[in-house]
Amino acid sequence: MKALWAGCLLLLATTTAPLSGDEILARAGAAQGLSTYSVPVHFEVHMRRPIGVRSAADAIVYYRTPAQAVLTITKIPGIIGRFFKGTYATELVPQVWPSKYNVNSVSQAELAGVSTFVLHAVPKVDPSVDHVEFTVAQADETPLAVAWYYKNGSTIRLSMACQTTADYSLVKSETIAVSMPQFSLDATGVYGAYALNAPVPDSAFPGHASSTLPRRRSTAPAPH
Repeated sequence: MKALWAGCLLLLATTTAPLSGDEILARAGAAQGLSTYSVPVHFEVHMRRPIGVRSAADAIVYYRTPAQAVLTITKIPGIIGRFFKGTYATELVPQVWPSKYNVNSVSQAELAGVSTFVLHAVPKVDPSVDHVEFTVAQADETPLAVAWYYKNGSTIRLSMACQTTADYSLVKSETIAVSMPQFSLDATGVYGAYALNAPVPDSAFPGHASSTLPRRRSTAPAPH
């Protein structure tokens, strides 16, 4: 009898339906019990076009469940500061992805020796994005990379490393490559100490925007 039960359990285990692409994406962005956070981020930026210049920049990322995230630039000196200032809606953090994208298909690949799922997705709302590819680890759905492909030919590519903070998997560092008609740049971002479940005022989310950087919600002129 025990052998029969063991056989039944093994059969159930081997016939469990695989996760759907949307379920994998939900796990990649999961942070159950986390309603808000703010975190300082230090960037090193290398603008390549329209001018070649390097600069440091400091910002704060604010997040509020289920899908609000903004990046507020607090310091960016020199010429690059003329292009970027104010507050931007952002998708740099995985917690907002499940609410913004539908996964159409899943493929498998390797990234730096790690077995991954590549989630091929389309936006639920944003008409400027053609499609997105999310790369997550097969072992634990940790987000590793994402690439946005825009209808005008622009691309934003992001790779990330995550850390465990108070039982939450949150971004520790990122490498970003942006190519758009008006400009291109590379950047690295290092995240500081997270303030978890602390109040975040409505004023941190001007217009309750849901678009992606570099489109912003601020009074500063947009870069062209």
